[in-house]
Parts: sequence; C-alpha cells; structure tokens
Amino acid sequence: MDRREFLSYGVLGGGAGMLLGASDAQAQAVTRNFELSIEPADVEMIDGTVVYMLLFFGGAPGSRTPRPLLRAVEGETVVFQITNNTTEPHRFQIPGVAGATSSTIAAGRRVTVRFTAPVAGTYMYLDPMNAPLYRVLGLHGGFIVSPRVGTTPAGSPTPYSRVSQTPAVQAVFDALGTFERFAGDKWNPLDPTREKVWIFSQVDPELNRRVEQKLAIDPASVVSSFRPRYFTINGVSGFDAEDDNSIKPVGYIGQPTLIRTMNAGLATHAPHIHGNHVFELSTQRSTGTVVVNSNIYERDVWVSAPLDRKDMLLPFEVPPDIPREMWPPVQEPFPLRYVMHCHTEMSQTAGGGNYPQGMVCHWEILGPRPTV
Repeated sequence: MDRREFLSYGVLGGGAGMLLGASDAQAQAVTRNFELSIEPADVEMIDGTVVYMLLFFGGAPGSRTPRPLLRAVEGETVVFQITNNTTEPHRFQIPGVAGATSSTIAAGRRVTVRFTAPVAGTYMYLDPMNAPLYRVLGLHGGFIVSPRVGTTPAGSPTPYSRVSQTPAVQAVFDALGTFERFAGDKWNPLDPTREKVWIFSQVDPELNRRVEQKLAIDPASVVSSFRPRYFTINGVSGFDAEDDNSIKPVGYIGQPTLIRTMNAGLATHAPHIHGNHVFELSTQRSTGTVVVNSNIYERDVWVSAPLDRKDMLLPFEVPPDIPREMWPPVQEPFPLRYVMHCHTEMSQTAGGGNYPQGMVCHWEILGPRPTV
C-alpha cells in the first residue's frame, strides 16, 4: 500500500471517445462499469520539481489511466468499483448526482457505488473527505454525461437533453452553420476533436509535503493557508499544456468546439481567450446541478470559482479583428494561433515566478472552411 507511481507529465486521462446519444430503452439496458483506485503518486511539475499527490487511477475495467475522464449516457446504470490503496480512509462522490456517493473506504478496502446516469452535462468526481484537502491533493476528475436525445426541435445537435435545453441554447446551436457569422458546420458530437475538457487545479507543494509526512492537518485551515505555486490544466501547465492535443482546440473556420471547464482547486480563475469570444452555455456550481443558461452571454473572460463547471462554445468564426475584405489573410500564414490565459495573473507563473509556465494554452485556426 506504499507503492507510488512517478508521472513525469500529465495527470488527466482522456475518455474513450465521445459517447453518442441512446434511446430510452437502450440507455436503461446498458450498464457502464468503471474501476478506480486511490493511490499516491510522485508528479513532476513544469520546473522539474517533484510533488507528492493522491490520484484516482483506472477507468474501464483493467485500465491504469491516471485521473481518467469518464463518460456515460443519461439513463444508463453506472457502477464504480473503488479501491483504496493508501494508508488512510477516503471517499468518492459526484456532487449533484443522486446515489453517486460512497461510504468511507478504509485503507486496503474496496466499495461499489451504483447509480443512474443523470441529465446530460459536465460533472466532477472527487474525494469529499476532509474537504477540500484531498480534492486539492489531486483526487478529482471529469465525468461527462451525453444526452439520449440531444438535438433541438430543428434537428441541431447539442450537448444537452431535449428536456433541459433552453430556447437560448437552441437558438445558438441552430444558428451554427446557418447564419453568415457562423458559416460552416453544426457542432458535431460524433467528432471527438470538437470537444475539449479543461480541469483547472492548483498545487501547494508545502501542503502536499505535510500530507506525505502524515502531519496533522485541520481541513478548516486549508483554504486560509493555501499558497499555490503551480497552476495546471488537466495536470499540466506552460509549454506542456501548449503542446497537449487533449487541451488545444484545433480546427478550420466553421468547426465549433465545446470546451467543458471545471475548477477543482481553491483559486478563482478568469480564463480569457483571444481571437474569438466564447458562449457560456451552462453554469454549475458546487451543488453539482446542471443549469443550462436561459440567457447566453458572449464572454471575453469568464469566472471559474472553486468547484465551478461551465460549458463554453468556441465558434471558430473569422476573428473579428481581421477585416472581412482581408480574409483569408495573405501575409499571415496558417495556422493562426491564439492564446488562452488567465486574468488572475499569478496563475501564469510557476514556482513563484517562471512566466509563462502556468495555466496557459492556445487554440489554432488551420484555415478557411474546407471546400471539400
């Protein structure tokens, strides 16, 4: 139970492709099985510092993916087998999902959690014990639920169930590929490149060191004493995040991309995307409930508070700072690269000052919409 895995980079595992919607009968007939273990790990930060963490490993039965991204379709039966391979008790929970909570898992023990996949949306699994301690040590991950029927009445695909769609969300997805501004394609749930998941988190090495040394920590003191030195997207930051295809949206004009964002840490972030505005489709706070927005704002910057989960749509429209008569550009070669950074400026650094080695990445426009 003292074994420890060394991870040189990246602590978010990709999901097994995008799950398609299913009929009511199909969803109710399917049982989706996942296996997770809770284990210590030594994780190398962007500056070479190695930090002790606690992580979920697993995914599909037999998998050993660190902090896997898990997916289901609403209405399916979901079964988690969770093993605690540490020396202290832990728990498992998906906030806002009925039945998705374990009892206390003693060291060396295994529990089963069974529930029905909820309404389509973006969820986070985590360890709620001694909150927020174990969550910020790394015990968190993404749980994505796809809709059974996700199209609008006009037939446009969306990431939300027909019963939870708002008229505003329907109008946005119906506009894609229809209006001149959004000329191109509809959002395509069958194309895994048209969805990205960004889980923001922060690392305080001193807190992690104290846990590793099994020093007593009052969970109530964690927030006030938290001093993050590393800021990550999906467990990586800086150049590593820039080069991570699971993070980086890439496509042609008219290929809208859904970005599911979650904040598993304690810092409030203000992500800012250059080149396009994004549309805030849904807002979920710590209660876990999925709230599809009834008023869709174009965001230059959006707020990501601790435990926030927000779905943002990157339209891949012609950048508004390029005059239409100058499109496509002649002097600027493709791909056009635009940065995403956080306006909470401390999050752009690592180790107390290395810039830009924090919570930063970019997205790429490969060119005009392909003609074939």
